[in-house]
Amino acid sequence: MNNASREQILFDFQECTGLENLQECIDFLEQHQWNLLNAVQAVHDQISGGNSTTSRSTVPKQPKVASPSSHRSTTTTTTTAHQPTATKKYTPPTTSSSKRNHSSDDSDDIRVIKRISGTLETRRKTVRSLNFTVEYKDHTEHIIMLEDDTVHKLQVKISERLHVPISRQRFSNWTSKTYDEHTILKDLHLPKENTIHLISAAPTISNGASRSSTSSTSAAHATNRAQRHPISPSERNSMTTASNDISITVLCADKSGKHTPYELLMKQNVTIGEIKKEIERVAHIPLRQQEWTGLGTAKDSDEFRRTSISRKEQLLVRKSETTSHQQTSVIKRDTKHTTIQRHRSDDDVMDIDPELDLEQFDDEVSTVPQYMSSSSTASSLSSNRELLIPDRCTDEVVGLEHFNRVFHARYGSTGPILYMGSLEHALQDSVSASRDERRPLAIYLHSDRSVCANVFCAQVLASETIVEYLANNYLVWAWDVTADSNRIRLLDMFKRHLGPPFAQRVFSMDKDAYPLILIFTRTHGSLELINVIEGKCTPGEVLLQLIQSHDAFAQQRERDAKEEAMREVRENLKRQQEDEYHQSLQADKAKEEARLADEQKQKQERVAHEKRQQERLREQKDSQARLPSEPAENEQGITRFKIRLPDDDGILMRRFRVKETLQALFDYLSTQGRMSGEYKLLTTYPKRDLTTLNRSDTFETLRLFPQEQLILEHV
Repeated sequence: MNNASREQILFDFQECTGLENLQECIDFLEQHQWNLLNAVQAVHDQISGGNSTTSRSTVPKQPKVASPSSHRSTTTTTTTAHQPTATKKYTPPTTSSSKRNHSSDDSDDIRVIKRISGTLETRRKTVRSLNFTVEYKDHTEHIIMLEDDTVHKLQVKISERLHVPISRQRFSNWTSKTYDEHTILKDLHLPKENTIHLISAAPTISNGASRSSTSSTSAAHATNRAQRHPISPSERNSMTTASNDISITVLCADKSGKHTPYELLMKQNVTIGEIKKEIERVAHIPLRQQEWTGLGTAKDSDEFRRTSISRKEQLLVRKSETTSHQQTSVIKRDTKHTTIQRHRSDDDVMDIDPELDLEQFDDEVSTVPQYMSSSSTASSLSSNRELLIPDRCTDEVVGLEHFNRVFHARYGSTGPILYMGSLEHALQDSVSASRDERRPLAIYLHSDRSVCANVFCAQVLASETIVEYLANNYLVWAWDVTADSNRIRLLDMFKRHLGPPFAQRVFSMDKDAYPLILIFTRTHGSLELINVIEGKCTPGEVLLQLIQSHDAFAQQRERDAKEEAMREVRENLKRQQEDEYHQSLQADKAKEEARLADEQKQKQERVAHEKRQQERLREQKDSQARLPSEPAENEQGITRFKIRLPDDDGILMRRFRVKETLQALFDYLSTQGRMSGEYKLLTTYPKRDLTTLNRSDTFETLRLFPQEQLILEHV
């Protein structure tokens, strides 16, 4: 039995019994080999048998699950830390045990089983399950969710299976959907089978307050998931192992003096330095700006358990004001006219006013640690220093992930949020995307051989203002050209995807101009390099050039939109005219075909009519030649015929000899224009159709004498 089936059985068991203690439910199911009906019946028998102890679910105050990196921080709020968790009791139907006999027990069991089956059947009919195939790098996971679950629950399961933190999860094929962690899957109108292309992005830059709120919400969802969804045995074993970890509470103080508690679940041998790095990750306070209270004389290399710090002692950390260059207060905002846009990353766009205090911004970022000062030149770099992109890198995605990790280790910041993909895909998803999703492409080229490399990374790329502006307005791709092999590979990529002119222009620049930020856009279907930001620029100049480049891109996009709209109008008009022209041609062709068909029909009818006329004339001549002469009035052995014509055309009268045949009568009618086959010739009494008789019989044989009145009718 796979984990998904056990999860469903455990969920149904909780629904039917009301028990919320996961371990207790799992024990019941394991005792009965995960047979749902037997396990529920066992609960019913235990309660009905006189056991007065009511099963009660106990929910832990704070769920603690070890992360893939061996520890995970969980943010809690002061107001919910000691709040008791509501419990639910299973209340069986009241039955007097003294009056219950064996037959009533059987009937109660049947009713319980029917109630369980009805509950499960109703739930399966009302709540649809969704199948998700999650593809991440070379891994594929199959996850089953209910349509009334939230996106957050789906993200939690993905995090458990693929070890990708929720904050880094991006669904690349859900760009057309609008959702957040509270969105119900049913509201997204998803089909039964779904495929998710998962990519791991750098965490979104946000302040401590918003991070705390998000973490609190995530913790609440995690608690709800732990109560409502089961865990596999392997996960339960990992949780048991994680219970040996230690819990450390750290208070993070913001400018207003508000303290936000962060509960860190760490390994027994965690060091002070690892605690600081974890706080940097969850609270976004760089290592060099952390001011701690409560650590005493402990060093970063000391293990926490071997220090004199008590576990119950609350540690306090605040952000230092000495290097306030990461604050975004330099941007003047008009809160009454703030405009929020949404991009494919679903992150909030930072509002930028053109009026910037760039001099103040430069002053604030001018303070850099000594090891990052401009005196650090290429000659001072140690030969064993790890490159941002490893030497002879052939996989661009692996190289960019290595870039993020080394950048964070060097400069204590996550740096710009990079596009995790090839340069070709970055071009497709930025300047070549649809008009509404199109963004300029910023290519960052790093070189440790440049004098400005350390200062530029520390002051510009580690600035939250610039990082956030890049994330919200650009698609950023990066490469390190320090190693000659990587420089040659980049040259080849530029020639293939950007064109030889751009490659020649960039690689002809002096090494002291590095690092570089190249801004690419698309104008009239062709790539255009609209700006080259060199490493010697100050942070204020970089931000200003980024804003100006984006404004130029926005103006060009508006012009392209107008031109595209006009072109679409022209194409629609041209298409309409072509359609009308083709319709006119079709109508004329149809008329001509109808005219020709009518002429052909008339010609055929005319030929047929002429042919019939000729046949009639020939038949009349033949009949006239065969017709015997009419006998005299007083001649013996004659018979007289009175023939009434149709349509009141009159009466024909003629005498025939009784020895003459019936054919003589028909020859006579032919001479009168009544051709054979066009009429019926009927007697009055007895009524007979003479056209059906043998025409070689005589009138005497047919008893058509001495006189007969006939009626001629059209066939």
